[in-house]
This record gives sequence, C-alpha cells and structure tokens, in this order.
Amino acid sequence: MTRPLVIIGGYLTSPDDYKTLAQVLSRPPFDFQVFITPIGRLRWALTRDWDFRPVLRILRATVAQALQETGADSVTIVAHSVGGTVARMYLGDHPYKGEIYGGHRFVHHLVMLGTPHHSKEFWTRQTVGFTNQHYPGAYYDHIRYTSIIGRSIQANRNGRWIERMAYNSYVMIDGPSGAQAWGDGITTLTCAALPGAEYLVVPGLYHSSIHGRPWYGDPDGLRNWQRVLVGSSPIVV
Repeated sequence: MTRPLVIIGGYLTSPDDYKTLAQVLSRPPFDFQVFITPIGRLRWALTRDWDFRPVLRILRATVAQALQETGADSVTIVAHSVGGTVARMYLGDHPYKGEIYGGHRFVHHLVMLGTPHHSKEFWTRQTVGFTNQHYPGAYYDHIRYTSIIGRSIQANRNGRWIERMAYNSYVMIDGPSGAQAWGDGITTLTCAALPGAEYLVVPGLYHSSIHGRPWYGDPDGLRNWQRVLVGSSPIVV
C-alpha cells in the first residue's frame, strides 16, 4: 500500500516552496505519495488568532484526499513552522470556534519543523495557548510526535542583519530569554521542544531560505533529519 504524507507550510509560504521536498520524499528510501496543502501566501497572511479555521479546513481536506487516493488508514504529516500548531489543533477533539476536527484518527506520525510551541507573538499567542491548554505536549499516545529544530543563528541585537532579525523573532516568541538564544532564525531551541515528543537539534539548519541554506525543505537539509522518516528515532525529552 502506498504511504501517504501530507505537507503543511507556515506563515507566508506557498505550496511551491515544498515541491522539491515533496519530490525527494516521493523517491527511495522514502517512497511516500506526497500531498501538499494548497495554502498560499495570501491565505497565510490573512490567518490570525481570531480564526484559524480556514487553514484547518484545508488541512482536513488534504488528509481526506490522501487517504482516499492511497487507500491508507492514516498519514504522516510534515508541518513547517506554525503549520505544526495547525496540525496539533487538527488532531484534537475539542471544539475550536464550534468545529471539531478529530484528526488523531487519521494520523500516525507528526513531524514538526521549526514549530514554536509557545509564543508571546501578538498574532498567534491565543491559538498556541488554546493548543497547549487542550492538547499539552505529545497529547495522543497512539501518535508519534517529532520536533526538529535547526541551531544556526544566535540572537544578537547589534549583530549582522540576520542576527538582529533572529533577535526580534526570538524575543517576540520567547520573551527576554530569547535575547541571546540559539535557534533557526525564527524559533528558539527551547521553544521548539514539545514535552514528551522526540526532539532533534540539527546544527546549521535554517528556518527558511531567507535565513540561510540549507533550510528544512532543501535536499541537503533533509539529509540531516530524514532519519525520523526512515526508522531511527532521535532522543525523547
């Protein structure tokens, strides 16, 4: 039976950003049939704390399509950045603005790439808080949760532009503790750690191609975290 894998991106991404990753994952040693959620940059730009239902519905429809086309009972989800929060919400049975998604019935592995699991950022803090309140940590025992984070940029308020940008992002999501933290350029090492989940830190891996190369979706970047998809597991924290 074909193994389905669903990719969901993060803020201001496009499905095209993940085409190369999808192509590699469709070949040996992975041999997944890959489905990319059709969420464009405009849809992400409009998605804020007041309503995540549009992207949740798209993820739900993409998982349903993957199951129908492959005949599988469950999928692997690879979620980049805030897509990991959306995926955790999708798994749940608690009503979100009147809707229940119950995706835990259709997912056996959730891989999160640079996902911030707590946030003080104005546009997402309520949604991240909702997720952590109702589905803390690796909430569903029958689902394998894997959190991957690059260690490539240390925050520096007076450093190079990329270090200053990291400083602003780290402080925005992690508060004062982010002022000298390490991370992937957007998410800090501590913010990416989800209690009970597998946790893999990859030196030299960036959040996106804007921050540096390789990023999570590059073939060279994938080589550093592909072990979670082909059998061996990172450390559980």
